[in-house]
Formats: sequence, structure tokens, C-alpha cells
Amino acid sequence: MRGCRKSKALLLCCLVIILSGWDVCYAGGKFVKIKQAQLSLIDNKAKLSILLDFKLSPEAEEALYSGIALFWDVSIELKQKKRFWDKTLFAHTYRYSLTYYTLLDNFRVKDERKKTFRRFYSLSEALAFMQHIETEEMPLSGYVAKQCVISVLNISFDKEMLPAPLRPVAYFDSQWDLSTNEKRWCE
Repeated sequence: MRGCRKSKALLLCCLVIILSGWDVCYAGGKFVKIKQAQLSLIDNKAKLSILLDFKLSPEAEEALYSGIALFWDVSIELKQKKRFWDKTLFAHTYRYSLTYYTLLDNFRVKDERKKTFRRFYSLSEALAFMQHIETEEMPLSGYVAKQCVISVLNISFDKEMLPAPLRPVAYFDSQWDLSTNEKRWCE
């Protein structure tokens, strides 16, 4: 009987903590924002140019200088309206990482898909490079020229790639909200 009361009290306490921290857990785009996104359509191919406002929180910057790599996924979906649903013409996720190398005293921004990277001597140069994203030509299967193309863009920080001791902190601390809200537009 006593164990049941303790379990209920513990469950209630956990529920209150989760509900009070709910707004803190949601990524509101405090540090990373989509400033501009432009879709260019030529025949059955599209190209996307993205301009971000990209900053790191003090906690993320401290982790970076400690040698922890930070990862972001840029997911792009291009759709067109059909009668009852949206038809996906193209969907792809690009993955980027930012790493600091203490011995070399420089930063590396890596395109994880292409396995290419660039080195920078300052964090501001690396972040400025990450603010501009240009996609390759994306083939659109089933594209109808007279219809609007709905673009869905989302930049999400991958908290699961953080070391295990830092991961729980990152989920509940607003200083780790390094993702954007999903942006949708029609061109």
C-alpha cells in the first residue's frame, strides 16, 4: 500500500516536471532561423538557395570547444497538391557537422553525404559558411508546370549525436534549441 502511494507521488511529480518544461523542450528557432529561401524551377528540375541566421548558444559553443562535434540535418521536401493529398516530388535530407580541432586550432564544416569539408580559422567564418546552403539540381518526378510547388524546409539539430552525459541536458535546456521551426511556402 505504501509502495503504491510512493509510485503515484513519483509519477505525479514526473508529470508536473514534464509539463512545466514542455515549452522549454520545443525548438523555437531562438539561435537558428531561416531568413530567406528561394526555389528556382527549370524544366523538371529545382534548385534551392537558403540563407540562415545561424548562432551558437554559449553552452553549444563551450561543448564545441571541448571537442564535441555538432550535427544538423537540413530536410527538404517539394510537393504539389493533388485532389485529396500532397504528392511528394522530391525529398532529401542533407547532413552537416561542425567540429573544432584543438591541435590545429581551426573549425571544420563537413557535408556528411559528400564526405567533403572546409576548414576555417574562426568560429564566425565557419558559421558564416553554414548560413548559405545551395542544393544541387533536384529532379522532380511527376511535376506539373502550371501548379504551385510547395516547399517544406526544416533544419534540425541532432541531439542524439551528443555524448550520453550531455544528451539529457540538451533536451531540457533552451540553450540547446539549435533547430528551426518548419517553413512552408508555395512558388
